[in-house]
Amino acid sequence: MSEIAQTSLFARATELVNDTFATLVIPTFFRIESVTLEQRGKPLPYLKVATQLVREFNFKTIVEVGSMRKPLKHGLDEFVPECCNEGHSTLYFAETGAEVFTADVNPKCAEELAPFTRKYRNLHIYTADGIWFLKKFDQPIDLLYLDAWDIVPSLDYAEKHLGAYRAAIPHLASTCLVLIDDTDMANGGKGRLAIPQMIRDGFELVTWGRQAMLVRG
Repeated sequence: MSEIAQTSLFARATELVNDTFATLVIPTFFRIESVTLEQRGKPLPYLKVATQLVREFNFKTIVEVGSMRKPLKHGLDEFVPECCNEGHSTLYFAETGAEVFTADVNPKCAEELAPFTRKYRNLHIYTADGIWFLKKFDQPIDLLYLDAWDIVPSLDYAEKHLGAYRAAIPHLASTCLVLIDDTDMANGGKGRLAIPQMIRDGFELVTWGRQAMLVRG
């Protein structure tokens, strides 16, 4: 058995986060006021840790609720601040070789991603409500990425992301990783309700900033 195989997911995730963020400043958690993109951390470091864990732990299935919205006009190995604030998560996940199932209620996301299916045969794109999609999904989920309902005062975005997590519970693998975007604002943002519930359910919180990472196993 390899050294990685003998390491718990939590221990390895913590190690990678410590290494990745050693030279970065993570913004203050639980911002209540509105902040500009320039004041916030970027998704990329979190995505890099997550995708490395996918490879090291041989995860097979990634489910993303809230697909990539903006076109990618550069290589994935490049970081362009004015382009990459949303992280291009769908393609980073597809690059791992795991089967990626991404769902978004906006059909424009599917249009944006369709050309990439020629390169990534493991990428499966759906236009659907995230909670409905997770309820219908019938495979074990190794990595769940929640980034759907926007943080808008008139929307019950925190409740929706909690609902998405609850819909996914029956399908989450015994060893799994959950990543939630936009948790550094609006008093916890998209994870305000989901993260406390996940901790009560036995998940361990690895890090919390622009994205929150929680693991089980």
